[in-house]
Order: sequence, then C-alpha cells, then structure tokens
Amino acid sequence: MLPQILPLFPDKISMFYDVFGGGGSVSLNVQSEYVYYNDIVHYISDMFWEVKGCDINNCINKIKEIMNEYQLSTSNKDGFLQLREDYNKGERSWEYFYLLMCYSFNNQYRFNNSQGYNSSFGMHKSYSYENVFIRFKEFANRLNEINIMFDNKDFRDIDFTDADENDLVYCDPPYLISIGNYNDGKRGFKGWSEQDDIDLYNKLDELDKQGTRFALSNVFEHKGQSNDILKEWSEKYRVIHLNKDYKNSNYRAKHKDETIEVLITNLQNPVSTTY
Repeated sequence: MLPQILPLFPDKISMFYDVFGGGGSVSLNVQSEYVYYNDIVHYISDMFWEVKGCDINNCINKIKEIMNEYQLSTSNKDGFLQLREDYNKGERSWEYFYLLMCYSFNNQYRFNNSQGYNSSFGMHKSYSYENVFIRFKEFANRLNEINIMFDNKDFRDIDFTDADENDLVYCDPPYLISIGNYNDGKRGFKGWSEQDDIDLYNKLDELDKQGTRFALSNVFEHKGQSNDILKEWSEKYRVIHLNKDYKNSNYRAKHKDETIEVLITNLQNPVSTTY
C-alpha cells in the first residue's frame, strides 16, 4: 500500500503518529516535522534505537561479520536456520534481527507464542548480499535524518490529547478478515478481534471530534469475506479505494477472491475516491 498511500497524505504534517508502525516503511518515508512510531512488537523499535545515531560503517562491519559467520545467502537455508536458532537462544542483538528479516521470506518477521522468531527462510525471496548493505545504508541514513520517537503501546493506551489539526494519526492495524503474516496481529504478542476493530473505530471517532486528522488503511473484502462493521462505520468519512481496477465498482457487490483495499479518512480534501 505504501506507494499509493503517501501521496494521499497532507503536504504539511507537524506530528505524524504511526500507530501500528510495523517495519517502519511509512514512518521512514512520510514527510512531516516529527514522527511518533509505535508498535506493540518492540523488536523493530529496539533496532531503530540502536541504529539511530550510530556510525554506519561500524554497523555494516558488524553485519558483515555475522553474514560471513553464517554464510548467509538467498540459497543457504541452513545458515539462516542456524542464525534463527542462535537468535532465539539469546543472541538478540539488532544485527541478528536485521539479518533475519533480510533473509526471511519476503522480508516478513514473525514470532511464535514464546516470542521465538519463526519466519521461514526466503529461498530466492530475500535480499541479495549487495542489497543487505544498500538497504541498510538507506534505512540508517533516513533514520538519522528525521525527528522520530519510539513507543510500544497498545493503541488504546496512546495519549492523543495534544494531537490537533496540524497532526495526522495513521493506522494500519491487523486486518480482521485477512490473516497474512504481516497483518494477523499475532507475531507472538496478541491477536486481533472484532472488539479491537470496534475500539479502534471509537478511538478514531474521538480524534475526529477533537479536530485531529486521521487515516485508516484496511480492507472491505478479502477472498469472499466482507468486513461489514468497517463498511458501515466508514460511511461517516471519506473512502479512497486503492484498487486500481476497482473504478466504477460497487463494494457492496460480491467480488470472489478479490481484496478491496481502502483508505478511510476525515481529511477535508481527498485526492479521489479511487486511486
């Protein structure tokens, strides 16, 4: 969703709240004065803390040492599995976590109920040797350019008292009707239920009443399932359809095997109702 969403955000944002920050792609690419990154899974923000302000060359040398030790590559599954095992046994440095993500399937991180890393190996579906360093440099440079703070709260516990019309609260929560590894809400921490959806909608209603701008990423339909609660709630706001082939469709109709992605917002001037 990232390439589609960022152009829809306002040109001027004071504080950008990334409530379900995940891998940080939105936080690191949004244009704002300040960024508040939050995710209940603390391993990403722990890595951010370690990398921000560090000497990039020293970081790269640490990464190289581990890559050479485990002979990591897009085809060496054994090296990845050994790295994962050692990480779960206690080698929980940011370098290990970063490399596990680099060599996991589609670079997706996941934890089991014991918070052991359990993403599968990305056989030819992970970063090449060169890309490990290219991506790290891009990530570290950007992290050091922006004013960003980190938190690990449940969304219900975040204090939005000071958020106003100059800020933007962005939510990309786990999707109730989609259970992809990247958005099932579990990852060894907690799941996501219909009540969580309702609590989030109530929180966004509160933000709207206090005059704070918000945007919510979600899906109306996925593989024959329909999030009717979301559809009903969204009628109070503006809905931007992110499916390029969805133009002139009616989301109330059944679309077998189709995922209908939307951005729901109280922004006054959305670019379009389709994107």
